[in-house]
Amino acid sequence: MTTPATSNPLPVSFPDHVRQLLESEIIEGRLAAGERVSEDQLARRLGVSRTPVREAMRVLEGHGLIVRRRGKGAYVAGPTSTDEARALYALRTPLECFLAAQAAENITAPELSDLERLSAEFRVAVAAPDGELPRLIEADSALHWCIYDAARSDLVSVVRSYWGRLLRELYTRVYLDGLPEHFANQHDEIVAALRAGDGEAAHQAMEQHIADGWEVVRTSFESADRTNPS
Repeated sequence: MTTPATSNPLPVSFPDHVRQLLESEIIEGRLAAGERVSEDQLARRLGVSRTPVREAMRVLEGHGLIVRRRGKGAYVAGPTSTDEARALYALRTPLECFLAAQAAENITAPELSDLERLSAEFRVAVAAPDGELPRLIEADSALHWCIYDAARSDLVSVVRSYWGRLLRELYTRVYLDGLPEHFANQHDEIVAALRAGDGEAAHQAMEQHIADGWEVVRTSFESADRTNPS
């Protein structure tokens, strides 16, 4: 699993390969939230020098998955709180809706073909068994990044800064507690707006898509709080 996904991935460099390995371990929980991350230990375990590990950790720090504590080293970012999730979704709405509208103006025919293919792949993942959750999240991420890359906007760097956290926790909540088929239908609405070059419709469809995702996430947090009161 990688973040951000792109519709036409190029061969990755060795440091990028190491980053993808570390990213997958964090997103899939094999490196737990709050766990200390040692460059030396990771380098030995992966059989690489410290240089690509250091570069990978620097990128993942920018993606919100690694945090550095003064005098204590690097750690996997802690769990996202309800308030943090609310703030994150409040940030997502205007930013990603703007990018969707921009994509309607700038998307190319090859990118639109890629987007339609990714939407179909998402539906295939929706129909797969529950054990295919990583595949579902990967397909969703790839589809969104096809849209945001097509916007031709430097603001995509802001989305990259929080996307890893979405993949690690919030998207998992969405697709465990929500109805993936509903989100597949919303993807189709966004794709239709982009195909028509309708920026306003793309903005509105993305806005509803994010709002419905947040509603599932909010309910998931509330349910967890009732089950495990502090």
